[in-house]
Parts: sequence; C-alpha cells; structure tokens
Amino acid sequence: MAFKELHKITRADADSLTAFIKESVEKAHAKGAVVGISGGVDSAVVAKLCADALGGENVLCVFMPTAVTPGEDYVQTKAMCKSWNIRYKAISIQSAVDAFSGMLLTGKEAPLEKGNIMARCRMIVLYDKAKKEDYLVIGTTNRSELLMGYMTKFGDGAEDVMPMYNLYKTQVWEMAKVVGVPDEIIEKVPTAGLWEGQTDESEMGITYLDLDKALNVMEQGGSDADMAAAANISEAKAKELRDQVGRMMHKHSPAMIPGQ
Repeated sequence: MAFKELHKITRADADSLTAFIKESVEKAHAKGAVVGISGGVDSAVVAKLCADALGGENVLCVFMPTAVTPGEDYVQTKAMCKSWNIRYKAISIQSAVDAFSGMLLTGKEAPLEKGNIMARCRMIVLYDKAKKEDYLVIGTTNRSELLMGYMTKFGDGAEDVMPMYNLYKTQVWEMAKVVGVPDEIIEKVPTAGLWEGQTDESEMGITYLDLDKALNVMEQGGSDADMAAAANISEAKAKELRDQVGRMMHKHSPAMIPGQ
C-alpha cells in the first residue's frame, strides 16, 4: 500500500490559517487574541498568524516564566513580538506554582506532576487576560503533540481556537519559515520547559521527524509494520506509539455524556 508523504507547507497554507483565525474571532464577536508565548516555535508561529489575521495591536502575547525558564526566552520573545507590533506582557507564575505544589504535592511525584501544575497555572492567566480584553485564547498545540497526548489536559491543551490541529511538528517548522519566525527560535531544541534539561524528543524516545512519519502512515490506515518501515523504527516501537495514541484520545475529546 502506498502512503502519501506529509504535505509541504506553502504560503497558501499560512494564508488559510490566517483567514481561519480571523473568521473564528469574528464569529465569536471577540476583539482579538491571547497567545501564551514561550520562546518555542509553536507559539511563535501562532503569534505571527494571529498578527497577520487581526493586526498586532489586537494580539496579546503573555510570557509566563518559572524558575527554570531560560532568560534568553524572555529576551527573544519580547524582541520578536515588538518586531511584529504585538502587545507583550510578562507574568511570572512561580509563586502560583509554589502555592499549588505545596498544597498538592508530597515530594514523591515525578517532575511531570509539577509540570502539569505549571501548564494549568498558565492557562488560568491566559483566560483571565482573555476575559478582561474580550479576546479568545488561541492554542499552540500541534497535531504530533495532540495525538501523543503530549500536553496537559485543561492546561496547554485548553484553548478557544486550535489553528495547528492539522499540522504535525515538522510542518510547524516549515510554517515557521514561511511566516518569518526568527531562525534562533526555529533552531531551538523542542522543550515544554517543565524542568531543567527537559526535551520533547528525549521524553518521547523518538525524534519528531521519525514520529511524524509514523503518525502520518498510521492516520492513513497503515499497520505497525508500515509505520516501522516509514520511520525506520522497530515494529515494537510502532505498536507503542499506536497504543499511546489510543490511550491519549480522552485528552482531546469532548466530555463523555449519557446516550453517546
């Protein structure tokens, strides 16, 4: 069975997402967009798409550092937003994270538990700003993260609009080049910034390049063997990926209700 390769991103794709964001905000009778900006490529792409769709003056990017956030992320995101005429605000969430951690954690949990608290604290800030500005929260989750469940439920997985729903991570990198994201952002090692030294690929045990090849084949109905061949991974790893996708579906599905 022949499988289609991932679509190469073009300016037309960027224009389509820009139109989608503009239409979504207008349909909600909102005045603009709030984006959580991190210093990574996903949020940078979304910020630029929002600026192109709504005008930078109608976009608020909120940078929400903790004690483990690199200082360069603040410098780079602030400069990037200024160059795009996007409103920018930095709000440390460390005190909120400390308060919730002290209340909920026993000290025996994995770092991921505290990471979930960080993500949910950030979403509290974003929705507070959105309410005050009459804006929508524009999500930055890509399809690779979505399928793998690589986001926090009701944390970075909460949004009003999800423009990158159909873009795998490798396509986000392509989109970044199309819309003019700075190279220093594009070339960064992907990380959720949840603890010092954490990276996406080391946590998942696979590169995004290989992951996207496997997921692309899987979504076209390919078998574990097909996924393994496409991504040059073992069939055992392919099965592991497929199983994880199945387990994580609840993270991006509507709440279950009686009768459905």
